[in-house]
Amino acid sequence: MALPDGFLQELRDNNEIVSVIENYVELKRSGSTYSCRCPFHSERTPSFHVYPNTQSYYCFGCGAGGDVITFIRTIENLDYIEAVRFLAQRAGMPMPEDRNDDSAKKRQRLYEMNREAGKFFHRQLFSPEGADGWNYITGRQLTEHTIRHFGIGYAVNDYHKLHYYMRNLGFSEDELIEGSLLVRNNNRVYDKFVNRVMFPIFDTRGNIIAFGGRALAADAPAKYLNSAETYVFQKRDNLFALNYAKNSKADYFILCEGYMDVISMHQAGFDSAVATLGTAITATQARLIGRMGKSEVILSYDSDGPGQKAASRGINLLSEAGVKARVLQMTGAKDPDEYIKKFGAEAFSHLIESSGGAIDYEMGKLTAGLDMSKEEDRAAYLKKAVVFLAQIRNPLERAVYVSKAAENANIPAETVRFAVQSEISRQKKKSEREEQRNLISPRNTDKINPESAKLPREEKAERGILCFVFNNPDKLEYVRKKLTGGFATEFNRRVFEFMEQKHNSGAVLSGSMFNEAFSTDEVGRIYGTLNDFSQFAHSEDVVNDYITVLNEYHEKINQREAGSMSADELLAFAQKQKEKKSK
Repeated sequence: MALPDGFLQELRDNNEIVSVIENYVELKRSGSTYSCRCPFHSERTPSFHVYPNTQSYYCFGCGAGGDVITFIRTIENLDYIEAVRFLAQRAGMPMPEDRNDDSAKKRQRLYEMNREAGKFFHRQLFSPEGADGWNYITGRQLTEHTIRHFGIGYAVNDYHKLHYYMRNLGFSEDELIEGSLLVRNNNRVYDKFVNRVMFPIFDTRGNIIAFGGRALAADAPAKYLNSAETYVFQKRDNLFALNYAKNSKADYFILCEGYMDVISMHQAGFDSAVATLGTAITATQARLIGRMGKSEVILSYDSDGPGQKAASRGINLLSEAGVKARVLQMTGAKDPDEYIKKFGAEAFSHLIESSGGAIDYEMGKLTAGLDMSKEEDRAAYLKKAVVFLAQIRNPLERAVYVSKAAENANIPAETVRFAVQSEISRQKKKSEREEQRNLISPRNTDKINPESAKLPREEKAERGILCFVFNNPDKLEYVRKKLTGGFATEFNRRVFEFMEQKHNSGAVLSGSMFNEAFSTDEVGRIYGTLNDFSQFAHSEDVVNDYITVLNEYHEKINQREAGSMSADELLAFAQKQKEKKSK
C-alpha cells in the first residue's frame, strides 16, 4: 500500500524517534546521539545507536536499522501498514483510506475470528453442555470473577460445534483452518479443540491471538494443545497474561511454566505473573520482558528436573537481555498453584521475598550429589565451579563467589582466583579463534544478499553506489548511463531499481520509503549501507571507481560468454553491446 509522502512525513514528525524508542528501552545520551543495548539481539555492551538528526537507528551488532516505522514493525511484530496505523493512533492522526490494504484486512479478520471463538468458548463453559469444563475449573478453586477476567472457556465434546457456529457467522473453512481453529485431514474438516478447557491468549494490546486447551479426557493425545502459529501469533514472541501483568504495580515479573500457575497467582493477588506458551523461555521473550520496565524476574518453575533445567536456561537468557533474575525454591509443593493452595498467599509472598539470586541458585546446584568431605568430590566441585565463575562478567560479584567456592572446597581463595583467571583467558582465546574462523570462512551465508560471499568486491561497490544515489538523486541518470552492465547481485539491484522508480515518479528519496517494499531485515541492511558509506556519500570520484568495478565485472562475464559463441552469435552479441553503449 503506497501512502502519501506528506502523510508519512507528518507521521514521522509527530512520532519523534527518541520519544518512541525510549518507551521500550533505556537510552543513554552521548553527545548528539543515544545508545543502549539492542532490543533485537542479546548483548552485554551497547551497540544500538539512535540518531535524532536523521530520525534513524542502527545496531552495529546485529545490523537492525531503519526509521521509527521500521522500529515499530520489528519490536511490535507488525507489518508495514499496521506499524503506520500504530504510530498514527499514537499521534492522533487519521489514516488515509485504502480499500486494497490486504495485510491489514487479513490481520483484522483473524482478530475478529478469535474474538468470536473466544466468546463462544466462554458461553459454552456457562451452558449445561459445559458441565465437565465447569467442574474442572471450579475444582481447581478458581472463582467466577477469575474465570470471567481471563475469559476461560470450554470446547465441548463435539467435533463440529465451533465449526458450524463460525461458518454461520460468515467465516470460511479456509479462514478457520488458517486461524488454527479447524483442522483438515483426508478431506475432512473438524474442530481443532474438543473436550478441552480453553485459555485465550492475548497480545499486549488486548487482542485474542491464539488459544491454549487443557484436555479433560485421560486418553487425550496431548494434555495441553496450543494454536498453531498464524499471521498474528508466534509463540516465541508472546507471554501468557502479559497484557495484565504489564500493568502490575509490582516491580518484578513472576515467570511460570503453565496457565493455571499464572491464573492462580493472579487470583491470589500476584498479578505480575506470566508464562511461556508451552516451551522453554526464548531469547525473544527474555528481551520482551526486558522492555517492560520491571527491575527483575522471579523464576517460579516446577521443582522437578525439567523445571530446574528450565530455570537455568531462563537465568542465562534473562542475563543476556540485561534482566536480573531470582529463583523461587519451593518445598512441600511441586508448583506455585499447589503451593498457594496448601500454604496460602501470605506464605507465597514470604517465599518471593526470600528467593535467592540467580548466581546463588546456580552455585548451590554445583554441590548436588557430591560429598564435600571427600577430596575427589571437592575436586569435581571445583572443576565445575571454575567454569561457572569464569562466566560471571561483573568482577566484584565474581570475587565474592570465588571466596564462597574456596570456602566450600576448603582451599585458599587465591588458588581458585588463579584457576578462574586461567579459565577466562582460555574462553577468550577460544572465542577469538571462532571469530577468526568465521571471518575467514563464514558458517552462515548472507540470507539477505547470498551472492555477496562470491562477489565481495562487486557487492561493496554496489553498496557505495546505492549510498551515493540515495544522497544525490539528481545524479541517478548519470550513474545509470555509466553502468554498462548494471548490478551484479539481485538484492542491491532491487534496491537501486526501487530508488530509481521512486525518483522517476517524483518522490523524494527517504529512508522511510523502503518500508513499503522491503522486510525489516532488508531495511536494516539498507540503513547499514547508508551508514557504512556515508563518508563518500557525495564523492563523484569514488562512485566512478565503484562503477568501474561493476563494469569490469560485466566485461569479464561478457568475454567468457563470447568465447563460447559461434561466429554468427558473436556478431549479434557485438551489435547488442554497441547499441547498449550508444544509449
